[in-house]
Amino acid sequence: MTQKELKIQHNSKIIKMISALQRYYFRPTFLGTELLQPDRPAMYVGNHTVYGVLDSPVLIDYLFTEHKIAVVSLADHIHFRIPLWREMVKKVGGIDGVQEYARQAMKQGYSILIFPGGGREVIKRKGEEYQLIWKERYGFLKLAQEYEYDIAPFAALGGDEAFDLKYDVNALLQKKWFQKLLSYPEVGRLLRQGEMIPSIPGNIIPKRIPFYFKFLPRKSLMHVQDLNGLQQLRSQIQLDIYTGLEDLKTYRAQHHPEFQR
Repeated sequence: MTQKELKIQHNSKIIKMISALQRYYFRPTFLGTELLQPDRPAMYVGNHTVYGVLDSPVLIDYLFTEHKIAVVSLADHIHFRIPLWREMVKKVGGIDGVQEYARQAMKQGYSILIFPGGGREVIKRKGEEYQLIWKERYGFLKLAQEYEYDIAPFAALGGDEAFDLKYDVNALLQKKWFQKLLSYPEVGRLLRQGEMIPSIPGNIIPKRIPFYFKFLPRKSLMHVQDLNGLQQLRSQIQLDIYTGLEDLKTYRAQHHPEFQR
């Protein structure tokens, strides 16, 4: 079977238009920009915000507009099952998050934006603000190593506080009748055993709070030789992101006293 060629639809004008309202509304601040290397594509790895729609457009637009870094985002498969919406996702540089598509994008010289937590990190529950829910995923590191891409970690603050979760989906998952429903193979696969059921926010319009992004030192995988090395590197990346989040909270408290720690 002939492999279908991936056509990247990184439309900077559309990306800028979509992010314009978010930039006006959330007034994002970008720190650590001196660590960016526009001449070397990398894999940008960070924490994902709840519902997953408030961080990517702003970040992709900033990297391209200010630093000429063209970024392709690996999106959850579910985006590409929804008519019309999937076309919009493609136009802002999103591609289905499978390794073969990522390989094609990397061969074309694009940087990659990836949230290892995927859909589960988007569908956060109460008490999971700014948590990295990466499970045991190492594929993104192996892919970066294969193409000699550095990992460019970043931390994003603000998105997980834009919504107040009124109904926590954990309450539904604890119901015996719902667990029975998930036991049916087709239902379980569709809902990923409950992972893809979102908690319900109390506010439809996100709160207007400042967003912050901090770029962290890049990490090379050229010295990594085995799974143990990947595990250590992944743990260090997570630690760096958590540290970056704490630094951003301190920075925010200094510039916005209403966000005292």
